[in-house]
Amino acid sequence: MLRGMFVYPWDLQDEGTTDVAARLTGAGLNAVSLATAYHAGKFLRPHAPNGRVIFPEDGTVYFRPDPSRYGRLQPKAARMVADHDALAQLARQAPDLHVTAWTVGLHNSRLGALHPDLACQTPFGDVLVNALCPSQPEVRRYLTALCLDTAAQPGVREVAIETPGFQTYRHGHHHEFELIDLPPAAETLLGTCFCPACLARARDAGIDGQALAAQLRQALDAFLADDAAPLPDPQADGDWAAWQALRADTVTSLIAEIRAALSRAIGLSVIPSVQTPNSLAWREGSDLSALAGAADRLDVTAYQRGPAAIGTDIAEVRAMAGPTARLGFILRPTWPHVTGAAELAACVDAARAAGADRISFYNYGHMRLRSLDWIAAVL
Repeated sequence: MLRGMFVYPWDLQDEGTTDVAARLTGAGLNAVSLATAYHAGKFLRPHAPNGRVIFPEDGTVYFRPDPSRYGRLQPKAARMVADHDALAQLARQAPDLHVTAWTVGLHNSRLGALHPDLACQTPFGDVLVNALCPSQPEVRRYLTALCLDTAAQPGVREVAIETPGFQTYRHGHHHEFELIDLPPAAETLLGTCFCPACLARARDAGIDGQALAAQLRQALDAFLADDAAPLPDPQADGDWAAWQALRADTVTSLIAEIRAALSRAIGLSVIPSVQTPNSLAWREGSDLSALAGAADRLDVTAYQRGPAAIGTDIAEVRAMAGPTARLGFILRPTWPHVTGAAELAACVDAARAAGADRISFYNYGHMRLRSLDWIAAVL
């Protein structure tokens, strides 16, 4: 079984690849998921030797991309790549570690701002620059090229795609804020894309997307004026259920295209959702069973709080994905999810009981080093 840790390239640069690898293998780990395409953030680093807070560049990659692979959407190498090639360092200094390229896909505010016509649009026509739309052919070309480019880097044995599809309205964007309580239906519908490419796919599927958008504008206008106004159920209502099925097919077919383009020597994993619990993955267009069939494995975030809730979430994922799906689970061995080795052990047991072939931990740079002791005790 693969036992992995999510790692940022700046942590390897600051703490030393050899030293970090030694800590991980000392805790019983044999794999790393290294961020190779990532977004902006503001991160506290409990054990960093050079400062404690970092602001990563937005929408950059952590290798030298090949521009000839891409179309309109061109990746940008992070500045640190000029001095530190994290993948090459891992390949040279920790060759025994299984390296997965952790690839944030369609959450890219830099590219969305540069190409607003390729980003998701609300039913009012607002452009959500943080979310590239998977219905757009140029976006699909970009993500496929990004995965191929990443797979060609030193030591990469697998590509794991995070944010492979649509995003919900709330996604932790910079100073994201509202003074209206958004129930789940409002948040889901406000984040539902009605860009020209989504409307074209709807027409091809026999769905009147224009009528749905008009219906939704009317319902949201009433809700924004008065929270007592009813909203359509984005899952149960017939037309909306068909729209959600279309979104799921959009995401699944994109993953199938990427898998077909990649060499079979390179694994393809999908992190299907950042929703908690995973029963909400449909809001991002993620059908766990279909995605498990399109990719080689799902690596699922199990980010509930406490082993009981985490275990329930893990069991529900297995039920949704189906008995034959290859599953990995990502655990956070730290506050606020677990309080020590005993609780972490219960979570690992739940993942094993669900038939996981990989257990990963998130994230080396964010957690106290004592979490490695908890992992060592469990493994």
